[in-house]
Amino acid sequence: MKRAHNIYKTQKLIRVMLEYDEIENTINRIIITGDFFLYPEEALETLETGLIGTRLERKTLKQVIDNCLDNAEVYGFDSTSLTEAILGCKT
Repeated sequence: MKRAHNIYKTQKLIRVMLEYDEIENTINRIIITGDFFLYPEEALETLETGLIGTRLERKTLKQVIDNCLDNAEVYGFDSTSLTEAILGCKT
């Protein structure tokens, strides 16, 4: 397991702390913070929980993020920028 973090600037600031399995290339734990807003507030917890077990691949991440945020209002980032923030942890 590897731990990493990334600070990504998009419309707002996104901070990602990530624990992932290097062999399986999947997320074990993720914490997303920053200057963005999600409504309802539970959407962030739903997103973080939904990303656990997800492969660290651009297309897969974006699809899972879109699905998790389907019923939420997001201000400050979109699924593409969050995907890039997550993948930035691996560099």
